[in-house]
Amino acid sequence: MSNLSQPEEYSRLVVEEDRYIPQNGDIYDSSNPHAHVMGVNVTQDLPEFDADYPYIDHSFKQKFWTFLYYARARYLIRWLHYFVYGFRGHGYENYKKNKKLFENGGMTICNHVYRWDVASVLDSIGWRRIWFPIWRDQLAGPDARHMRAMGGIPIPDSVSALRKFYAALDEVHERKDWLHFFAEESRWDFYTPIRPFKKGAFVFAVRYNLPILPMAVSYRERKGFLKLFGSTPCVTLNIGEPIVINNDIKDKNQRIDDLRRRTHEAMVKLAGIKENPWTYNETEP
Repeated sequence: MSNLSQPEEYSRLVVEEDRYIPQNGDIYDSSNPHAHVMGVNVTQDLPEFDADYPYIDHSFKQKFWTFLYYARARYLIRWLHYFVYGFRGHGYENYKKNKKLFENGGMTICNHVYRWDVASVLDSIGWRRIWFPIWRDQLAGPDARHMRAMGGIPIPDSVSALRKFYAALDEVHERKDWLHFFAEESRWDFYTPIRPFKKGAFVFAVRYNLPILPMAVSYRERKGFLKLFGSTPCVTLNIGEPIVINNDIKDKNQRIDDLRRRTHEAMVKLAGIKENPWTYNETEP
């Protein structure tokens, strides 16, 4: 990537010696770590996200697309992932040795830093069915069908529709499927620090008593023959030990906050960051 100035908060970032920091350029709005900087290339009209919208679509057509996209992700993108992004994964044993903990489902949380990061999450948990909230405007773009098929549930903005959205997450839990959250909310490509987390993911983790499998993407400089396939940094997914809710904390809001803090701390460590410029819940750098 080009040698541009880094965002201001990078001056307070300290990483392990073996970690590579991509030269992003000063393109992010550091006054709002949740800003949607990527935008959407609008190619179609948005659906009406009301109380009648199928937040989980049980139609045969949708089930077909889900089968097709999961098969493509597992048997094609899984291998393309290595060439396009130099993908590697570490810590898979942290899920495998704790499978019993996830008998009733689980939650994955990862930093949101490149386009195929959902595929990396799926690879780490054996391609189980996952569901994840998405920014509703994404369904006006070219990836709408892909995002719905992979498990995207759009977040509506009306009270009546939100009840249906919550009911969809209840159904996911009843089926013992997995929930995935990008707790930073928005995608900032190849951004190194771990940004503050929105509260919602941890509200649902406590509501369903779900263990969290924390993950963090870090980067490597693209070298050798991988330079033939692109110019972006190579990515490494680092998977940590499961984090469970501290039910000794009686106050629910404090349990939620404790879970958010511990997950953020774990992901900072997984990313190889010694000093992170953001805390787990602040809104400004």
